Amino acid sequence: MYKLFEFHNTYECAISFKSWDMILLEIHNRILEDTLSVKIKNSLNGHKPESVDVTIADFDGVSISLKFYNDLREHGADDLIKEEYGPLLLSDTESGYNASILIDLENIPEDWVSLVKKVSLLKRNCFASVFNKYFNFQEDGIELQRRAVIHYRDEETMYVEAKPDRVTVVFSTIFKDPDDVVIGKVFMQEFKEGKRGSQTAPHVLYSHREPPLELKATDARIGENIGYVTFVLFPRHTSKAARENTINLIHMFRDYLHYHIKCSKAYIHTRMRAKTSDFLKVLNRARPEVKQSERKTHHGNRNFMVSAS
Repeated sequence: MYKLFEFHNTYECAISFKSWDMILLEIHNRILEDTLSVKIKNSLNGHKPESVDVTIADFDGVSISLKFYNDLREHGADDLIKEEYGPLLLSDTESGYNASILIDLENIPEDWVSLVKKVSLLKRNCFASVFNKYFNFQEDGIELQRRAVIHYRDEETMYVEAKPDRVTVVFSTIFKDPDDVVIGKVFMQEFKEGKRGSQTAPHVLYSHREPPLELKATDARIGENIGYVTFVLFPRHTSKAARENTINLIHMFRDYLHYHIKCSKAYIHTRMRAKTSDFLKVLNRARPEVKQSERKTHHGNRNFMVSAS
C-alpha cells in the first residue's frame, strides 16, 4: 500500500466561464490529476513507487489545504467526503490534515482515470456539502434556518441563505490594489448585464464599501476596498437536475473574478506598451533633419550655417 497524497487545509483552483452560461474549463485540479496519472502509469509500467510530496498552488497562490474546513464540517462535509471517496479515505487522518487518501499502486483499478478525476475534485466536493444542504432547504420550503458563514479566505467570507423560492449566495472579497476596485466594478457591471442575454441566468448584484441588505445586521466588513457579490439562485438552478453544474460554477467564482481582473490589467498594460511604442516611432519620424550650408564671407572665409527642415 502506498500513500500518495494527503490533503491539507486550503486548496484553491481557477476556472473560466462566460456570464452565467459559463463554459466550464476546469473544475478539478489539473496539477493533481496529472501528478496522479503519472504515478499510476509508472506503476502500470513496472516502475517502483517513489514517495512524493506535492504542494499545489493554483491561481490564488495557496497550498493544498482548506483553512475553512471546520466551517464546511458544520454542514456535512465529512459525510459527503466519506460518501464520495469511501474506502480511499483513511480513518486516521494525519495530524494537521483534514483528509488523507490512500491509493494502492499495486492494485490499480481498470477505471483509474475516473478515480484520478474524483480525487482531483476534492475541494469541489468539500464545498458541495453546504450548497446541497441549502438547496435542499429551498426545495423543501424550509426558511427558518440560520445563514451559513464560510470564511473561505483570510478576511473574505461566503454567506449562503435559503428561502422557499430562492437561495442567496453572497461573496465578500478584498481588493488589495486600488486599480482592482475600478476594474472589479466595471467587470461586475458587465456581469449584471449578462442577465439580458439569458433569461434563465440568476440575478447578480454588486455592492461596494458596504454589505448588501441581507448582511446589514451582521459583522460583515465595511471599507473602500471591500466588495460584495450576490447571486440569487432560483429553483431552476438548485433543482436536482441542475445543482451539480451550479455547484461546479459558483464555488469557483472568487477565483474567476480575481483571475479576470489580473488578466484585464495585463491586457491593459500590454496595450499601453504597444501604444507607447507606436508613439515613439511617430516621434522618431517627426524629428527634424539637420542640414549644413556653406557660405563665403567678403574676406573669403568659409562659414557654415546650420538649418533645420
